[in-house]
Amino acid sequence: MNNTINVVCCGYRSWAINIINEIEKNSRINIVHIFNSKNDYDSKIENINSKIDIIIFLGWSWIIPKEITNKYLCVGIHPSNLPNYRGGSPIQHQIINGVIKTKISLFTISEKVDGGDIWLKNDVNLSGQNIESIFKNIENSSISLLNNFFNLYPNISPIKQDLTKGSYFKRRTPEHSRLELDVFNNKSLEEIYNTIRCLTDPYPNAFIEDEYGNKLLFKEVQFVPFTKESD
Repeated sequence: MNNTINVVCCGYRSWAINIINEIEKNSRINIVHIFNSKNDYDSKIENINSKIDIIIFLGWSWIIPKEITNKYLCVGIHPSNLPNYRGGSPIQHQIINGVIKTKISLFTISEKVDGGDIWLKNDVNLSGQNIESIFKNIENSSISLLNNFFNLYPNISPIKQDLTKGSYFKRRTPEHSRLELDVFNNKSLEEIYNTIRCLTDPYPNAFIEDEYGNKLLFKEVQFVPFTKESD
């Protein structure tokens, strides 16, 4: 009996490529093809081997047509404890709302955005002074989750989401990175820190703008909590 799982991976961000490189070491899977651009995906996805077991989408920004999701088991990783924070910019929305300890969710991709059945979840910490360090946390958690999934598959069943619960957020736009001056009076320093740190590169940076249209961008930020030693 052949227990090898034939997998196609789709991911173009650096952290997604790192995940693919790590899970490729799992002896249970055979990565048939890696799509690291939308153009490559669009031109070749219809011609991939029909014996594919799973297609994994990691940080993929485009809608997967039902012709693909109906033909293959398509799964993705969403960096939230689904059904909480479905939709766009889940990392930013959680951090801005003060969420630090959360989960990543492996789910079946369906017509409902982030609404498919849940296969597995894994803990992830959203601490870190910039997005790069947060991505690393997500990357490590995703590698562990996917290896666990492959070791269990096909002797694992997904659980249906209750979409009457949880929350849904729209994708943030560059204009949402604007900090109004009154935020410095109405928000705590830690709240401002959270907003700025989740908007470091490669995302549109937090900024303030004067009446002339000049912008001050916040590329990095550090929060130093008060201690008696620092008094």
